[in-house]
Amino acid sequence: MRAAWVASVANTDWPSKQGLSVAQQQKECRDLLDLAVQLKLNTIIFQVRPHGDALYKSSFEPWSDRLTGIQGKYPGYDPLQYWIDQCHKRKLKIHAWFNPYRVQHPTVKEPLASNSLQRKAKPWCIYLKKGYVWLNPASKAVRQYVQTVVFDCARRYNIDGIHLDDYFYPYKDFLPATGFPDHKEYSAYLSSKPQKVMDKEMWRRHQVNTLIYSLHKGLKRLKPM
Repeated sequence: MRAAWVASVANTDWPSKQGLSVAQQQKECRDLLDLAVQLKLNTIIFQVRPHGDALYKSSFEPWSDRLTGIQGKYPGYDPLQYWIDQCHKRKLKIHAWFNPYRVQHPTVKEPLASNSLQRKAKPWCIYLKKGYVWLNPASKAVRQYVQTVVFDCARRYNIDGIHLDDYFYPYKDFLPATGFPDHKEYSAYLSSKPQKVMDKEMWRRHQVNTLIYSLHKGLKRLKPM
């Protein structure tokens, strides 16, 4: 596997800035893929969910503001489908890259779409320093929702893999002085009187592992090799 990430968060790689025309976005895509072929790569890891939004047609989350500058605004085409078609045309595989817990990046500006997680599922959202918003990995509802989003994309698009990034608790310098607010969930775990008690850090890792394991099992059922 010889791969490259194509990051959409903060318009890092693609599109190069918000509000480009469809033709401009598509040309940037083709130019990047032509370079990938020149470099003899065989896989592209394309960021389709940078922060609780979508660079594809989703029934659950708004169109990413990375495309048009306005969260929820239809960009005029389906970027993921275009990337799939262009990758496969060049004999490149494409993996859809998801950020499971990040809901907002500091570069995201108001107004938020009506179906953004901060509007439709505000109790799930944890507001951190520096303008970040995160989902709670210890929430069963959050894990089920993330799985639903990923499975929906995998089911409807001819992608060659799923890639995850930031599948962990947020960095400590993003946290308030009181730490990450999963005290209620950890207390409930302790109250369940487990046979072998995990300390909080191990318990947190277990919450993340639970999501990854469930995603792996579900994707294998959905698209067995």
